[in-house]
Amino acid sequence: MESEQPEITTIRVDDIPLLLTMIIKLGLPELYEREVGDHGLFTGLSGGWLLSIWLTFILTRGDHTKYAVEEWVGRHQKVIEAVVGQPIEASEFSDNRLGSVLKRLSVAERWERLESALWENSVVAYALARQPEGGLFSAMVDSTTAYGYHEISAGGLMQRGHSKDHRADLPQVKVMTLSVHPEGYLAASQVLSGERADDRLYLPIIARGRAMFGRTGVLYVGDAKMAALATRGDIASHQDYYLTVLPHTGEVARDLPGWIRKVTDKQQKTEEITNAQGERIGHGYEIEIERHVVLAPDKPEVSWVERVQVIQSDALAEQQQTRLEQRLKHAEERLRALTPKPGRGKQAIRDEAVLRERIAAVLAEEQIEELLTVTWQTHELRQTRFIGRGRGGPDRPTREVVSSWYVINAVTPNADAIAQRKTELGWRVQATNAYGTPGSVPAALMSLNACVQHYRTNWRGERNYHLLKSEPLGISPIFVHKDDQIAGLTHVLTLGVRVQLLLEIQVQHALQSAGTSIAGLHPGLPKQATSHPTARALLDAIERMTITLTVMQLGQTRFVHVTPLPLLLLQLLSYLGLSASLYTDLTQIE
Repeated sequence: MESEQPEITTIRVDDIPLLLTMIIKLGLPELYEREVGDHGLFTGLSGGWLLSIWLTFILTRGDHTKYAVEEWVGRHQKVIEAVVGQPIEASEFSDNRLGSVLKRLSVAERWERLESALWENSVVAYALARQPEGGLFSAMVDSTTAYGYHEISAGGLMQRGHSKDHRADLPQVKVMTLSVHPEGYLAASQVLSGERADDRLYLPIIARGRAMFGRTGVLYVGDAKMAALATRGDIASHQDYYLTVLPHTGEVARDLPGWIRKVTDKQQKTEEITNAQGERIGHGYEIEIERHVVLAPDKPEVSWVERVQVIQSDALAEQQQTRLEQRLKHAEERLRALTPKPGRGKQAIRDEAVLRERIAAVLAEEQIEELLTVTWQTHELRQTRFIGRGRGGPDRPTREVVSSWYVINAVTPNADAIAQRKTELGWRVQATNAYGTPGSVPAALMSLNACVQHYRTNWRGERNYHLLKSEPLGISPIFVHKDDQIAGLTHVLTLGVRVQLLLEIQVQHALQSAGTSIAGLHPGLPKQATSHPTARALLDAIERMTITLTVMQLGQTRFVHVTPLPLLLLQLLSYLGLSASLYTDLTQIE
């Protein structure tokens, strides 16, 4: 009698229980069903669970296409069922059913309701609404783009515009976001057509934030594109605050040289500006300016007092001074090359007006007018030639031919002008209305130094874009083509950003509270430790652990085995407030 052969099945578990549990803790399945809902003819597994499991697939596989989800769910069905606590069928994750979820999420009203509910849940579950400097609740506003290989259609989302991905040749979609200080947690997003300019997109998402946060007195931080006077006035009129950099145009371009001159002429004292570690990073001062703007013909004029902050960054000044020296050197090389000696393949300049014009063009292109003095002289070549054609002879008449051309003989730096220009480098202008009460002039809520430090933390909001564009989400290129699918998929991937941020925030807070760090996240560097691990590093480390579920069926006997959990995974689960039973209980599956 032949011995019975066991049937062995091995399933990769990796980070599936961890990610899916985080998504469930965020409340996504229930919130989707409450705020978005399924179509009346939609049957089987609800859209909320489809979305949650699909999002887990995207994060663990680094793939936002739809066609591979069904096969993946089939391979991991038992693990997924154990986490969600209900039976599922892989066939429910077809392209059409996932597409219907995207279509539901593409409707702006539904998406906004879902985001608001997710924010409320995040505050409760993850304590995200912490207060920054001066007791001000603060949010950062910015935009990014995502491109695709799409045909452009009139009125569609995919349009050509200013590309932040350096792909001006491809159509793109624009994403406006609102992120909460200090971690930069993504609170709200809006998908728009790719040709739109940013300056008119700030107020709508700020209005959404005002409704989501349920408060006024919020400090909204944005770059120079948020600095339009009407935008600043609207924020002030709602009893909120702004902090932005003013572009070097218009009024600022006119007044900044005078503001700088007050410092260089010793008429204006400045205060030292430091970073979070107390190290000097620059200096600056503030002035107060009364602002007035009419936001609409049927509305009264809005008036408020603005703090204009004139700041010189040491690092920026040094960087710009280095670039100035490089431009001066490059300009000298270009200027000397203007006047070669006549010869084969070389065109000499024989007209002084042309020479002056070309010198002026070089100085303008390098932006160093008045910084170099250029001198030149005329060179002549006298030659005796026979008159007429044919060979010359002793009696043949001759004439003298004089050729002249110009040669630049000196390019001299204007030392005083260069020194003066260097004092003007590294300056920028910030503006805020962060006073005790908008429209009045009590003590400032944030010092000049605090305003500079706070603006410098704006990178945390921009980190959302790094997560959105990098693995595992990798939004660009966008693979779907219909507008509702593009908008819906972009919304799904912003949910992936939130999950990654929550992973980072929870682990980093736990490490900082314990005053410790975590090692073993980087292959080949087992002892390298960090107290600020990224989501990508954490998820990659779990994948390298190769956690598997092995099921062996031998006749009526069944054996189930889960890879022993490494210490690093146990630590991560603890930092996230999750139980190791997420993995160990997989041995109880039927």
